[in-house]
Parts: sequence; C-alpha cells; structure tokens
Amino acid sequence: MITIVIPVFNRPQLVREAIESALGEASEIIVVDDCSTDETWDVVNSFRGVRAIRMERNSGQSAARNAGLDAARGKYVKFLDSDDVLVAGHLAKELQRAEVENADIVISGWRVERDFEPPVFENVIDDILAGKAVPTSAALYLRSKAVRWDPALRKLDDWDYFCQSVLGATTIAREPGVSYWMREHGGERATNVSMLANAREHHAILMKIEKRLEAEGKLTAARRRRLAQYYYKEIRVLCLNDREAFEAAMRHIDELDPHFRPIDEERQWWMRVSARVLGARRAVLLHSALKRLLR
Repeated sequence: MITIVIPVFNRPQLVREAIESALGEASEIIVVDDCSTDETWDVVNSFRGVRAIRMERNSGQSAARNAGLDAARGKYVKFLDSDDVLVAGHLAKELQRAEVENADIVISGWRVERDFEPPVFENVIDDILAGKAVPTSAALYLRSKAVRWDPALRKLDDWDYFCQSVLGATTIAREPGVSYWMREHGGERATNVSMLANAREHHAILMKIEKRLEAEGKLTAARRRRLAQYYYKEIRVLCLNDREAFEAAMRHIDELDPHFRPIDEERQWWMRVSARVLGARRAVLLHSALKRLLR
C-alpha cells in the first residue's frame, strides 16, 4: 500500500543504508538515480525487489522525486532522502493512522542529534504562516492527492512541498514518535546553497502561498500582516547581497501591511526599536551599512 521514493546522486554508502532501512517497511521501493557519476547506480541495482530508475541527465532531487512519483503504484507515498534512515516499524503506524483517520497526510517526528515531535495543526493556513512544517521524510502522503515537486527549488524544496500539500489537504493526521533519522555526514548535500539563494527561495515560496490564498479568497487582513512579517525574515540577507530584490521586497511588505514594523521575525530588540524610530527600510539599510564597515 506504500511506495517509498528515494532520490540519490553520488551517495553509494548512504543510499545503501537508506534502502536497507526501507526493506520490509513498504510494498514498493523506488530509487531514482539522478545520473550519478560514481558506483551509486551499481549499488542501487544490487538490491533485489527494488525498482531502479536512472535519470537521463542530472536534474536535481525534486525532478528525481517527480520521476519516482510518476512510477509509484502504492496508495500512499513516502519520500525518503538518501541520507536518511527509517526507524523500523514506524511506517506501519503511519499507515494505520492514515487508514483510521482517512488522512491525506500523516506527519511524524524525526531525529537530528535530538528528537523532534510533529507539530500540532489546528488552523492549517495560520499554522503554515507561523512556520509549522515537517521535513521531507517525516510525512506520508495519499498518492492520489500528492502534488508535484518544484524543480526550480534547491534548498527549501521540502518546505515548499509540505506547504503546498497541506494547503490542499482535507485531513492531516499526526502519529507521535520518530519516523526517521536525519544523518550528519561530511558529503555534499543538495541543500548546500548560499544564504542569498536561500533568501530568494524563501520569498519565492511565500509568494506562491500568498497567490494561492488570494486566489482562494483566504488572504485575510491578519494573514497579510503575518505574511509581511514572514517576508521580513530574510530581508537583511537581500539588503546585503541584492539591493534590487531588497527594495522590491520592502515595497511588497508595505503593500501587505502599510503600518509594518518587525515583530516576531526580528529577534534583536535594538532592530525592533530602530524600525519603530527610523522605519523598517531605513533600519535595515543602516544595519547593512554598519555590517559592511565592520567586515
């Protein structure tokens, strides 16, 4: 009933361990090799009962996941990163929860040095705008309602996928406990991108959410104000590295909230005070100027 999709690129040992953790946990395992240049493809093909798909060219993990999703036959789909390992037996609990609650999505906890429990969703839209989410391997999706991964995103692809999925879900169930371990390792990560690229993706995903809420008539005044705060989260990075994008973002923040002042996304009290006195734009510009002088 469950298909596990594992995208991989040049990770022979890590993907071996990821596959081994998935054996016996699902009715179907699909590993999509994103045109690896080492022995990864041979490792994947060494497993009996695993469907191996090789991309024609290196296209990124989101494109690989989409290829796996297209080939999937299970009622539910779990996307497992190649540097993650499943906790034995937990996927069966996720399946049971999905069936009992007739859920579109089941979220669980995860481990990165310590355990994280899945967040509680009460109002999906407001919870998403408050930053609640789970990483890639911590969710089980009903395949018939699964959305497509955005190949344009390299760092925050899992956040985007989760947000777009839950915004279209009818029922989100929660299964307590750790579903997988996210392993620390010294190898290359698909998410190794610059702070500027991260900030740009953050704003691009928020814009997708904003446009969707607006089209569905769900973009209330309170949500516009919250979005303004969320856009501000990466504004300093834009100011330091992309002045044009910074100015465009500040204009949009002012459109969303003409009385904007940073609150929950600004942790430094002196920046909150500066924004009240000078205005948010001038406060950020001053901060960036001082930072450049101290470099």
